[in-house]
Amino acid sequence: MANHVDFYRSQSRWTDPGRWAELLADIPSEPAALPGALARLLLHPWAAPLRGVEIPATAADDREIRSVEAMLDRIHARDPRSLDVEHAPTQRLFCVCAGFARIATAVLRRHGVPARCRAGFAAYFNPGFLEEHWVCEYWDGITWHRLDAQLDDVTMREIGGDFLPWDVPGDQFVDASTAWCGLRAGEFDPTRMGLSALGIAGIWLVAGELMLDVAALNKEEMLPWEKWSLGRHCGPGQDPSPEWVVKLDEVAGLLCGSPDAALAQRVYQERAWLQVTPSILSFATGAPVELDVR
Repeated sequence: MANHVDFYRSQSRWTDPGRWAELLADIPSEPAALPGALARLLLHPWAAPLRGVEIPATAADDREIRSVEAMLDRIHARDPRSLDVEHAPTQRLFCVCAGFARIATAVLRRHGVPARCRAGFAAYFNPGFLEEHWVCEYWDGITWHRLDAQLDDVTMREIGGDFLPWDVPGDQFVDASTAWCGLRAGEFDPTRMGLSALGIAGIWLVAGELMLDVAALNKEEMLPWEKWSLGRHCGPGQDPSPEWVVKLDEVAGLLCGSPDAALAQRVYQERAWLQVTPSILSFATGAPVELDVR
Protein backbone atom coordinates (compact mmCIF):
# COMPACT_ATOMS: atom_id res chain seq x y z
CA MET A 1 0.00 0.00 0.00
CA ALA A 2 2.85 2.43 0.78
CA ASN A 3 4.05 2.46 -2.84
CA HIS A 4 0.51 2.91 -4.10
CA VAL A 5 0.02 5.88 -1.78
CA ASP A 6 3.35 7.39 -2.83
CA PHE A 7 1.99 7.91 -6.34
CA TYR A 8 -0.12 10.72 -4.90
CA ARG A 9 2.73 12.45 -3.04
CA SER A 10 4.12 13.99 -6.23
CA GLN A 11 2.56 16.73 -8.30
CA SER A 12 0.83 16.17 -11.61
CA ARG A 13 1.33 18.35 -14.65
CA TRP A 14 -1.70 20.34 -13.51
CA THR A 15 -1.04 20.66 -9.76
CA ASP A 16 2.68 21.47 -10.12
CA PRO A 17 3.16 25.02 -8.73
CA GLY A 18 6.26 25.51 -10.89
CA ARG A 19 7.96 28.80 -10.09
CA TRP A 20 5.65 29.30 -7.10
CA ALA A 21 6.67 26.16 -5.19
CA GLU A 22 8.18 28.14 -2.32
CA LEU A 23 5.24 30.53 -2.22
CA LEU A 24 2.84 27.61 -2.04
CA ALA A 25 4.70 26.36 1.02
CA ASP A 26 3.37 29.41 2.92
CA ILE A 27 -0.10 27.81 2.96
CA PRO A 28 -0.48 25.52 6.00
CA SER A 29 -0.59 21.83 5.19
CA GLU A 30 -2.87 20.75 8.03
CA PRO A 31 -6.13 19.61 6.39
CA ALA A 32 -8.21 21.28 9.13
CA ALA A 33 -6.55 24.63 8.36
CA LEU A 34 -6.83 24.51 4.58
CA PRO A 35 -10.44 25.73 4.11
CA GLY A 36 -9.72 28.86 6.14
CA ALA A 37 -6.36 29.41 4.47
CA LEU A 38 -7.75 29.10 0.94
CA ALA A 39 -10.72 31.34 1.77
CA ARG A 40 -8.17 34.18 2.06
CA LEU A 41 -7.10 33.62 -1.55
CA LEU A 42 -10.05 32.12 -3.45
CA LEU A 43 -13.73 32.93 -3.86
CA HIS A 44 -16.36 30.92 -5.70
CA PRO A 45 -17.95 33.08 -8.43
CA TRP A 46 -21.43 32.01 -7.30
CA ALA A 47 -20.68 32.99 -3.69
CA ALA A 48 -19.28 36.41 -4.60
CA PRO A 49 -22.59 38.20 -5.34
CA LEU A 50 -24.19 36.64 -2.24
CA ARG A 51 -21.47 38.34 -0.19
CA GLY A 52 -21.71 41.67 -1.98
CA VAL A 53 -18.48 41.17 -3.97
CA GLU A 54 -18.42 42.37 -7.57
CA ILE A 55 -16.27 40.15 -9.75
CA PRO A 56 -13.77 42.31 -11.70
CA ALA A 57 -13.93 42.08 -15.47
CA THR A 58 -10.32 40.83 -15.46
CA ALA A 59 -11.43 37.81 -13.42
CA ALA A 60 -14.17 36.64 -15.81
CA ASP A 61 -12.12 33.67 -17.02
CA ASP A 62 -10.49 32.74 -13.68
CA ARG A 63 -12.48 29.53 -13.44
CA GLU A 64 -11.09 28.30 -16.76
CA ILE A 65 -7.49 28.22 -15.49
CA ARG A 66 -6.41 24.62 -15.14
CA SER A 67 -2.85 24.59 -13.82
CA VAL A 68 -2.01 25.57 -10.27
CA GLU A 69 1.03 27.47 -11.53
CA ALA A 70 -1.20 29.65 -13.75
CA MET A 71 -3.68 30.10 -10.88
CA LEU A 72 -0.85 31.29 -8.64
CA ASP A 73 0.37 33.57 -11.44
CA ARG A 74 -2.94 35.37 -11.33
CA ILE A 75 -3.20 35.46 -7.53
CA HIS A 76 0.31 36.91 -7.27
CA ALA A 77 -0.35 39.48 -10.01
CA ARG A 78 -3.33 40.80 -8.05
CA ASP A 79 -1.61 40.78 -4.67
CA PRO A 80 2.12 39.92 -4.49
CA ARG A 81 2.12 39.33 -0.75
CA SER A 82 2.62 35.96 0.92
CA LEU A 83 -0.15 33.42 0.49
CA ASP A 84 -0.72 33.30 4.24
CA VAL A 85 -2.03 36.88 4.14
CA GLU A 86 -5.71 37.61 3.55
CA HIS A 87 -6.30 39.10 0.11
CA ALA A 88 -9.06 41.63 -0.51
CA PRO A 89 -12.18 39.90 -1.92
CA THR A 90 -11.85 41.55 -5.35
CA GLN A 91 -8.18 40.50 -5.56
CA ARG A 92 -8.81 36.82 -4.98
CA LEU A 93 -9.00 34.14 -7.63
CA PHE A 94 -12.62 33.41 -8.59
CA CYS A 95 -12.60 29.65 -9.12
CA VAL A 96 -15.17 26.87 -8.81
CA CYS A 97 -14.95 23.80 -6.56
CA ALA A 98 -12.45 22.04 -8.83
CA GLY A 99 -10.04 24.96 -8.34
CA PHE A 100 -10.30 24.75 -4.56
CA ALA A 101 -9.70 20.99 -4.73
CA ARG A 102 -6.76 21.37 -7.11
CA ILE A 103 -4.93 23.96 -4.99
CA ALA A 104 -5.60 21.99 -1.78
CA THR A 105 -4.17 18.90 -3.48
CA ALA A 106 -1.14 20.87 -4.64
CA VAL A 107 -0.49 22.22 -1.13
CA LEU A 108 -0.67 18.78 0.45
CA ARG A 109 1.55 17.25 -2.22
CA ARG A 110 4.01 20.14 -1.74
CA HIS A 111 4.35 19.02 1.88
CA GLY A 112 4.67 15.34 0.97
CA VAL A 113 1.14 14.37 1.95
CA PRO A 114 -0.52 11.94 -0.50
CA ALA A 115 -3.51 13.75 -1.99
CA ARG A 116 -5.76 13.62 -5.05
CA CYS A 117 -8.77 15.41 -6.52
CA ARG A 118 -12.11 13.61 -6.54
CA ALA A 119 -15.13 14.38 -8.71
CA GLY A 120 -18.60 13.47 -7.52
CA PHE A 121 -21.67 14.90 -5.86
CA ALA A 122 -22.33 16.85 -2.64
CA ALA A 123 -25.51 16.51 -0.62
CA TYR A 124 -24.92 19.59 1.55
CA PHE A 125 -25.58 22.51 -0.77
CA ASN A 126 -29.19 21.83 -1.74
CA PRO A 127 -31.17 19.36 0.41
CA GLY A 128 -32.67 16.61 -1.72
CA PHE A 129 -30.30 17.28 -4.63
CA LEU A 130 -26.84 15.87 -5.31
CA GLU A 131 -24.83 18.78 -6.70
CA GLU A 132 -21.90 18.14 -9.01
CA HIS A 133 -18.83 18.89 -6.89
CA TRP A 134 -15.10 18.32 -6.40
CA VAL A 135 -13.13 17.74 -3.21
CA CYS A 136 -9.58 16.79 -2.23
CA GLU A 137 -8.90 13.35 -0.80
CA TYR A 138 -5.82 12.91 1.42
CA TRP A 139 -4.07 10.03 3.17
CA ASP A 140 -3.48 10.37 6.93
CA GLY A 141 -1.15 7.39 7.18
CA ILE A 142 -3.99 4.94 7.80
CA THR A 143 -6.90 5.78 5.51
CA TRP A 144 -8.27 8.29 3.00
CA HIS A 145 -10.34 11.32 4.08
CA ARG A 146 -12.30 13.79 1.96
CA LEU A 147 -11.48 17.47 2.43
CA ASP A 148 -13.78 20.11 0.98
CA ALA A 149 -11.46 23.11 0.86
CA GLN A 150 -14.36 25.33 -0.19
CA LEU A 151 -16.04 24.91 3.21
CA ASP A 152 -14.52 27.62 5.39
CA ASP A 153 -16.37 28.74 8.52
CA VAL A 154 -18.50 31.28 6.64
CA THR A 155 -19.61 28.73 4.04
CA MET A 156 -20.32 26.12 6.69
CA ARG A 157 -22.65 28.57 8.45
CA GLU A 158 -24.34 29.41 5.16
CA ILE A 159 -25.10 25.77 4.36
CA GLY A 160 -25.80 24.72 7.94
CA GLY A 161 -23.16 21.98 7.77
CA ASP A 162 -22.78 19.76 10.83
CA PHE A 163 -19.70 17.75 9.78
CA LEU A 164 -15.96 18.41 9.61
CA PRO A 165 -14.92 19.92 6.25
CA TRP A 166 -11.64 18.00 6.44
CA ASP A 167 -13.41 14.68 7.02
CA VAL A 168 -16.55 14.83 4.88
CA PRO A 169 -18.72 11.72 5.42
CA GLY A 170 -19.45 9.39 2.52
CA ASP A 171 -23.16 10.20 2.60
CA GLN A 172 -22.37 13.90 2.20
CA PHE A 173 -19.89 13.63 -0.65
CA VAL A 174 -20.47 10.71 -3.02
CA ASP A 175 -17.62 9.96 -5.42
CA ALA A 176 -18.67 9.57 -9.05
CA SER A 177 -18.23 5.79 -9.21
CA THR A 178 -20.32 5.25 -6.09
CA ALA A 179 -22.88 7.71 -7.45
CA TRP A 180 -23.09 5.75 -10.72
CA CYS A 181 -23.55 2.47 -8.86
CA GLY A 182 -26.24 4.04 -6.68
CA LEU A 183 -28.02 5.44 -9.71
CA ARG A 184 -27.99 2.05 -11.42
CA ALA A 185 -29.30 0.36 -8.26
CA GLY A 186 -32.19 2.82 -8.04
CA GLU A 187 -30.85 4.46 -4.88
CA PHE A 188 -30.35 7.85 -6.56
CA ASP A 189 -32.66 9.74 -8.90
CA PRO A 190 -30.63 11.00 -11.89
CA THR A 191 -32.99 13.95 -12.31
CA ARG A 192 -31.73 15.11 -8.89
CA MET A 193 -28.04 14.81 -9.76
CA GLY A 194 -26.29 17.67 -11.49
CA LEU A 195 -26.17 21.44 -11.20
CA SER A 196 -29.48 22.73 -9.91
CA ALA A 197 -28.58 26.39 -10.45
CA LEU A 198 -28.11 25.71 -14.17
CA GLY A 199 -31.05 23.33 -14.43
CA ILE A 200 -28.96 20.44 -15.73
CA ALA A 201 -29.10 16.88 -14.43
CA GLY A 202 -29.28 13.32 -15.67
CA ILE A 203 -27.50 10.08 -16.40
CA TRP A 204 -25.36 11.75 -19.06
CA LEU A 205 -23.94 14.15 -16.47
CA VAL A 206 -23.15 11.35 -14.00
CA ALA A 207 -21.37 9.46 -16.80
CA GLY A 208 -19.23 12.52 -17.52
CA GLU A 209 -18.46 12.96 -13.84
CA LEU A 210 -17.33 9.34 -13.65
CA MET A 211 -14.84 9.91 -16.46
CA LEU A 212 -13.55 13.07 -14.76
CA ASP A 213 -13.05 11.19 -11.49
CA VAL A 214 -11.18 8.30 -13.12
CA ALA A 215 -8.89 10.82 -14.82
CA ALA A 216 -8.29 12.66 -11.53
CA LEU A 217 -7.43 9.38 -9.80
CA ASN A 218 -4.72 9.11 -12.47
CA LYS A 219 -3.48 12.66 -11.81
CA GLU A 220 -5.16 14.16 -14.88
CA GLU A 221 -7.13 16.87 -13.06
CA MET A 222 -9.38 18.32 -15.74
CA LEU A 223 -12.14 20.93 -15.41
CA PRO A 224 -15.78 20.00 -14.70
CA TRP A 225 -17.07 21.10 -18.10
CA GLU A 226 -14.49 19.26 -20.19
CA LYS A 227 -15.26 16.14 -22.22
CA TRP A 228 -13.45 13.61 -24.37
CA SER A 229 -14.12 10.14 -25.79
CA LEU A 230 -17.54 8.96 -24.56
CA GLY A 231 -18.17 12.39 -23.05
CA ARG A 232 -18.31 13.94 -26.50
CA HIS A 233 -21.44 11.93 -27.22
CA CYS A 234 -23.32 12.61 -23.96
CA GLY A 235 -25.27 15.72 -23.12
CA PRO A 236 -28.74 16.93 -22.19
CA GLY A 237 -31.18 14.45 -23.72
CA GLN A 238 -28.34 12.26 -24.95
CA ASP A 239 -27.56 9.53 -22.40
CA PRO A 240 -24.90 6.85 -22.95
CA SER A 241 -25.98 3.90 -25.08
CA PRO A 242 -26.65 0.49 -23.48
CA GLU A 243 -23.22 -0.65 -24.66
CA TRP A 244 -21.54 2.27 -22.91
CA VAL A 245 -23.62 1.74 -19.79
CA VAL A 246 -22.18 -1.78 -19.47
CA LYS A 247 -18.65 -0.36 -19.70
CA LEU A 248 -19.42 2.34 -17.12
CA ASP A 249 -20.95 -0.27 -14.80
CA GLU A 250 -17.72 -2.22 -14.88
CA VAL A 251 -15.48 0.78 -14.19
CA ALA A 252 -17.69 2.16 -11.42
CA GLY A 253 -17.91 -1.25 -9.75
CA LEU A 254 -14.13 -1.42 -9.60
CA LEU A 255 -13.42 2.14 -8.45
CA CYS A 256 -16.25 3.09 -6.08
CA GLY A 257 -15.04 4.44 -2.75
CA SER A 258 -11.34 5.19 -2.29
CA PRO A 259 -9.38 2.87 -4.61
CA ASP A 260 -5.63 2.54 -4.38
CA ALA A 261 -3.38 3.89 -7.10
CA ALA A 262 -2.51 0.52 -8.60
CA LEU A 263 -6.14 -0.32 -9.26
CA ALA A 264 -6.97 3.17 -10.53
CA GLN A 265 -4.00 3.07 -12.89
CA ARG A 266 -4.79 -0.40 -14.19
CA VAL A 267 -8.43 0.47 -14.91
CA TYR A 268 -7.37 3.64 -16.71
CA GLN A 269 -4.52 2.12 -18.71
CA GLU A 270 -6.53 -0.91 -19.85
CA ARG A 271 -9.39 1.21 -21.25
CA ALA A 272 -8.28 3.70 -23.88
CA TRP A 273 -11.74 5.31 -23.90
CA LEU A 274 -11.19 6.58 -20.33
CA GLN A 275 -7.91 8.30 -21.11
CA VAL A 276 -7.73 12.05 -21.58
CA THR A 277 -7.09 12.76 -25.24
CA PRO A 278 -4.74 15.47 -26.59
CA SER A 279 -7.78 17.40 -27.81
CA ILE A 280 -10.87 17.83 -25.62
CA LEU A 281 -14.17 19.70 -25.75
CA SER A 282 -14.67 22.52 -23.27
CA PHE A 283 -18.15 23.79 -22.43
CA ALA A 284 -16.87 26.60 -20.17
CA THR A 285 -18.92 29.22 -22.00
CA GLY A 286 -21.78 26.94 -23.03
CA ALA A 287 -20.88 26.37 -26.66
CA PRO A 288 -18.29 23.60 -27.19
CA VAL A 289 -14.75 24.72 -27.91
CA GLU A 290 -11.97 22.36 -28.99
CA LEU A 291 -8.88 22.66 -26.78
CA ASP A 292 -5.39 21.18 -27.09
CA VAL A 293 -4.26 19.99 -23.65
CA ARG A 294 -1.03 18.25 -24.60
